[in-house]
Amino acid sequence: MRKKSLLIVFCISMLVLMLALAGCGKTTAPPVTPPVQEPEVPDFETVAPSNLTVGTASVGGTYYLYGQGWANVAQEALGIPVSVEVTDGPNHNLILIQDGEIMLGMTTMGPAYEAWNGLEAWTGGLEHTDVRSLFPMYNTYVHYIADAGKGINSLRDMEGKRVGLGPSAGTIGTFGPRFFDLLGINANVQHGGIGDLVENQGDGLLDANGFAAGIPVSAFVQYEVTKGPQNVVFIGIDGEDRETIKAEYPYFSNAIIPADKYASLNEDLQTIGVWNVAIASKFLDEEYVYKIVKATLENNQAMMDGHAAAVETLAENFEYMDIIPLHPGAMRYFQEKGYTIPAHLIPPEAK
Repeated sequence: MRKKSLLIVFCISMLVLMLALAGCGKTTAPPVTPPVQEPEVPDFETVAPSNLTVGTASVGGTYYLYGQGWANVAQEALGIPVSVEVTDGPNHNLILIQDGEIMLGMTTMGPAYEAWNGLEAWTGGLEHTDVRSLFPMYNTYVHYIADAGKGINSLRDMEGKRVGLGPSAGTIGTFGPRFFDLLGINANVQHGGIGDLVENQGDGLLDANGFAAGIPVSAFVQYEVTKGPQNVVFIGIDGEDRETIKAEYPYFSNAIIPADKYASLNEDLQTIGVWNVAIASKFLDEEYVYKIVKATLENNQAMMDGHAAAVETLAENFEYMDIIPLHPGAMRYFQEKGYTIPAHLIPPEAK
């Protein structure tokens, strides 16, 4: 009996020992804490300079006058000096911002598309991804002037003629020669500042001038004053030629120049247009950009004091700036105003 009791005690002891040993072999895993998702930080630093420069275009063009008005508004908003710089226009402004030579500028949708994607020879194959968009400016109207009685009444009549097409890096300087090539028109194209080219036309050195800008173009208005409205012919692009150009360059669209924009016009002028957008370096301070965009879009009369084309510089035209991503400062402003930002316009540093 005693042996049986000892056996039972021994078995129970062994069972307890085995359970204890089994317990020692198991560890309870600590609760898993999910990693904290830190907001993405840009891999670059922004700057808040003590002065800024706006890249415009040639003297006598809309960009130059519009740029002066914009510089005044920006200077008032930031409390620092903001000046304008004469450049070769939209393409050149994109290059200058990409190269870090200026912080603010203006361009049109055609060059913007080519710059962002590194297309055409003028970009050197470089994708200009340091550029950001700020706000819609106005529609650019492609139109030409010639002297009455010279037999130049359409684009086709410029065959074999000497035609000024503004600075080579401007919108008309870039696309004007392409339009001629596309339509099979052999014109003798010359480039330069629009004011100088119009003066050359008055001196008989050119047969016509083309420009793409907000209206009215001051150099064209001055030419009317000098020659007399009855002696100047305005030429647009319409009909089959217009459709051919739009098919090749879809960022151009139908546009109408109202007759009251130029004294020489007796009726509205049919043509094509492309939208302009204000641009900045991605390195420009977000608060600076927010203040600039807010002041520009909420002081339309001050902008129009620079040039009448600013009548279209309104937040409601946001839909036309659909190529280059917004600067975070601009995105903040439009979001505050209730606009939904399309995914492709959200810059990498804001995602």
